[in-house]
Amino acid sequence: MKKFFYLCLIAVIALLPLVSCGNSSKPESGSAEARGPQTAEKLTIGIYNDAGNVSIWGGGAFSPWVLDSVCERLTGPSPYGKNPAMVLAEYVKPVNDDYTVWEIKLKPGIKWHDGTPLTSEDVKFTIDYNREGPSNNRYSHHTSAVPRLPGEGITIIDDLTLQVTGAFPMPYFDREPCAELPIIQKAQWENIEDPRQFSGRSIGTGPYKLVDYKVGEYYTLEANEDYHMGKPLVDNLSLVVIKDPSTMFTALKSGEIDGAARTLPVELLEEWKSDKNMGIVKTPYMWGATITLNNKKLPFGDLKSRRAFSLAINRDELLEVVALGQGISGTKGYPHPESFHASPTAAQPYNPEESAALFDELGYKDVDGDGFRETPEGEPLDWKIMVESSQPLYVRAGEIVAKQLEAVNIRAHVEPVEKAAFFEIVYRKGNYNMSIGEFVPHGLADDDMMIVLQYGEKKTDMMPYPERDKAIAAWKAANTPQSRLEASWALQEKINQYPKRVMLWYPYGFFAYNKNSYDNYSIVKGYNIFNKYSFIPNEAREGFVMDDYPQTGF
Repeated sequence: MKKFFYLCLIAVIALLPLVSCGNSSKPESGSAEARGPQTAEKLTIGIYNDAGNVSIWGGGAFSPWVLDSVCERLTGPSPYGKNPAMVLAEYVKPVNDDYTVWEIKLKPGIKWHDGTPLTSEDVKFTIDYNREGPSNNRYSHHTSAVPRLPGEGITIIDDLTLQVTGAFPMPYFDREPCAELPIIQKAQWENIEDPRQFSGRSIGTGPYKLVDYKVGEYYTLEANEDYHMGKPLVDNLSLVVIKDPSTMFTALKSGEIDGAARTLPVELLEEWKSDKNMGIVKTPYMWGATITLNNKKLPFGDLKSRRAFSLAINRDELLEVVALGQGISGTKGYPHPESFHASPTAAQPYNPEESAALFDELGYKDVDGDGFRETPEGEPLDWKIMVESSQPLYVRAGEIVAKQLEAVNIRAHVEPVEKAAFFEIVYRKGNYNMSIGEFVPHGLADDDMMIVLQYGEKKTDMMPYPERDKAIAAWKAANTPQSRLEASWALQEKINQYPKRVMLWYPYGFFAYNKNSYDNYSIVKGYNIFNKYSFIPNEAREGFVMDDYPQTGF
């Protein structure tokens, strides 16, 4: 009997590691070593772009997680991934069959950082202030355009409940805008005439209170001990702005900072993986490298020219050579292939033969026999590829693109310029053929933003594109989740047929941190590992984080 007991005991002990691995709730960095601290008194994290005044008018696409740590959304964690979970809301549900009217009920007992209660008045004010307020911001379109939330369509039922009526169907209202738009305190903002000039401290409901900041230099966050999802695991976050990537990663290596909230360059992966002090987590980065064609003038004001150009680009080569294979090829087209609304058939294919035939059809021919095409008017052709000189990855991509265009007898060259000049040429003067840069998650993985971008293209296109315009109208009319998804897929086909944005590759994110300081990070799609959920109790993260994201291939 004793022998049987000991055999059973040995079997149970042998199974323990397997049970532990199966229940692991944290991304691994490939190491079998014991995990580091699960709590911390203070962490210093490098951020590469400041968060402005930590309000919906500051920070833009580069630091939304900082804002989310202070001012929260109704649902979360973001509009990019799986179905949203409830954050400030107890529920968000449609109340009619065509999804034009939704009811929001707030969780009881949630308080602002100043101790006053969160109410439905704050939610109504947030919507109204974004739609009609004194200054637009990156979130405004979720109330003023897509979707359009007229003021007369918002009805307060009681302190915790309100109904919102849209100008057209909103099958994904619980995702967009509810998982995107931060709720702001009416008492703080209702008398502020110019929110962009606000220099105070934002009052939110989040796990952290903003206690000090200097725009462009640092942000000091202190744990909200009364946070409605549980006391944060890290007492203080010190966020320091470090714009130069080499400086940031040197600071992480030396121990000056505990984490770097920017993706590790892929060429450094092997070296950093061997450092036992570092944890590295692979994430679905949700950003993209793209060529933006100037659709306001020829040649790319012509739809077929855009098609011909797109077909000439070998995205697989760019992914392998420039991104060292760490990402998804741009052949998957727009939007980001891992976004919730991405069509399974979306594509921007590579076909140099079809590209050459299209350029022939458009009148781009080699008139003088030098091996390169001239314009339809017989003028020499040499397209400029504008790139910021501080972005060596994109400079290299531009050089490869120029070489690929040679295969269809198009001459092009890379023109690297410093950041201010790039902004002036591309965004103010529009004196360029194409530019290479990054495309942020808000533009790549947000279904509503896809429509806003198409509104913009419709205004600036030289040539009408009626098939796309019909697809936009069908999207707006779709009044169920499934019909909206199908309409989104149909529109994506039109966008990818004549793309203004030629997708090159979608990089994976690789985020490094000192695991001796804190080793309890979680992945959020679009926000990577530096997000508020990485600092709240583990049990509160369920439904928000992606701890099953594969940590392989690097």
